Amino acid sequence: MIDTALLTPHPALTVLAGGDAAGGEGTPIFMILMFGLLALFIFATWRRSRKMREDVRKANEGAVLGAEVVTAGGIVGRVVHRDDERQRLTLEFSNGDRADFLLQAVQQIIEPVEQEPDVDQLDTDQPDADPTAADDTDSR
Repeated sequence: MIDTALLTPHPALTVLAGGDAAGGEGTPIFMILMFGLLALFIFATWRRSRKMREDVRKANEGAVLGAEVVTAGGIVGRVVHRDDERQRLTLEFSNGDRADFLLQAVQQIIEPVEQEPDVDQLDTDQPDADPTAADDTDSR
């Protein structure tokens, strides 16, 4: 014979699930709470993965010739060749050795390369100063 005490849920579990201790139907608060937590977890995971993709994209764009980069394995080197078609980088290390890496292996840009300023972005309000001109300040 089967013991029916084993088949009935514990009263504390019934209360947590939204029912009362007598086993009646309760409010669906527990289910709403579970779905809310699931939605919060999915949203947090989506935001984190989007941020990581953006960081990888910035690192890939910054890995230009002359930039010092860190790979996923923690290897530090300077970019000496970039092949966008094959998605490869050639890094040169401090001892002069070189190695090829996938572009996606770049995780961080340590020393970005200075880009040439655009002519449109130059400040035209400043007058051109002649570095060979005499200093007009009085030194009294």
